[in-house]
Amino acid sequence: MPKGKKKGKYDHKRTEVYSSDEDAGIDMGDNYSETSGQSDMKSTHDDADNELQEKLEDKVVEAIDALSARSNAARAAALVSLRAVLQRRHLSHVLANHRATLADHVTRMLRRGKDGERRAAAAIAPTLALQIGDDFAEEFIREVRPALTAVATDKTASLDCRTECCSSLAILCYLLEDDLAEILEVLRVYETIFSGSYLKGDGTVKVSGSAVEEGAYHAAALDGWALLLPLLPAHHAASLLNEQPPGFARLGGLLEACSVEVRMAAGGALAIAYELIEECFDDPQQHIEDMLPRLRELVKDSCKFRAKRDRKIQRATFRDILKYFEDDEIPSLTIRVGTEQITLETWAGQALYSHLARTLGAALVTMAPHSGVLRSALGLSETPAIISAADKVNKRTRHLQNNAACKARTLARNKNRDKRSATLAL
Repeated sequence: MPKGKKKGKYDHKRTEVYSSDEDAGIDMGDNYSETSGQSDMKSTHDDADNELQEKLEDKVVEAIDALSARSNAARAAALVSLRAVLQRRHLSHVLANHRATLADHVTRMLRRGKDGERRAAAAIAPTLALQIGDDFAEEFIREVRPALTAVATDKTASLDCRTECCSSLAILCYLLEDDLAEILEVLRVYETIFSGSYLKGDGTVKVSGSAVEEGAYHAAALDGWALLLPLLPAHHAASLLNEQPPGFARLGGLLEACSVEVRMAAGGALAIAYELIEECFDDPQQHIEDMLPRLRELVKDSCKFRAKRDRKIQRATFRDILKYFEDDEIPSLTIRVGTEQITLETWAGQALYSHLARTLGAALVTMAPHSGVLRSALGLSETPAIISAADKVNKRTRHLQNNAACKARTLARNKNRDKRSATLAL
């Protein structure tokens, strides 16, 4: 190149273009086929999957060893790490030799640990119970449940810790507890907790600082109570509501609570209780007649001193509840759990899925194909569907599908915004 002449933007080194596969040195043997190419890809995928499986198994063993660390923070971090791994894969075969050790660690941390340990132990308890397996979960819950109950009512524990214990205790009892006496005892514990949000003796609302601060805690206990109530026979639940607190009158009073969490939990509990005992009475409507005016107020609530998000969630929640009490219509909800699909057409079923999703997180999808009690609770078939390699969707296609679904949800949500819905209602 002459001196001073700069290399142009499009001046590239000359590359040789092959006119045929033979010239390029590519061996296109007779035995090469599309099938063999797919086999090679599948083999590569399997190798990568096996490598990931081994890494996760090593992490589980390391986390279990770290549960014996002297530092409180280290033990709490080990539980958080263990939960994250168990949410990704079904690893019951790795936990097989550590069942008693894990139950002992979780129980000890709940009873003697500091706040971080207690919260981590309460959060991992349902996931561990499912991962251990249906055959050994009974022993696990027998040891862990009393500790969860004790912390849930321990006023020296933080509110976040007690709230976490209430949620985990409800899931453990729903999935793995068969003793009706134990379920009734847990129901009484929950009622003792959310009774702190009952109306005063003169019928006024509690507006003290503790009533406001403990709103999420009371709501978690009320959600747990409503979740476990359908486990009782309908006639037993009806007599319980008539003869013992909370009853419909007390639940209706919780609609006046100053906490939006408690109000929405009370609305859901009323719907579940009414749905459960509807067939036990000739005129079940009498139990909720006095609450209908309050429900209509909550549907139209526009108090500016409340957060905008809270007002929108409250209106949407009570709109469905009011429609159920007035027109006997329950909003149907279709959910995909992994590769399977379920339709929730009852208040109890929707409450269960919401509780499972909030408590288990990603472990709900991970454990659904392997846990019999979880499949039974969700109404899935006993045997999960087998997905062939040809039916699996690659990452890019899955990403495009998720984007399309997100766009569709956004469009549907915009069409049903509060102002437009109100205009159509007029």
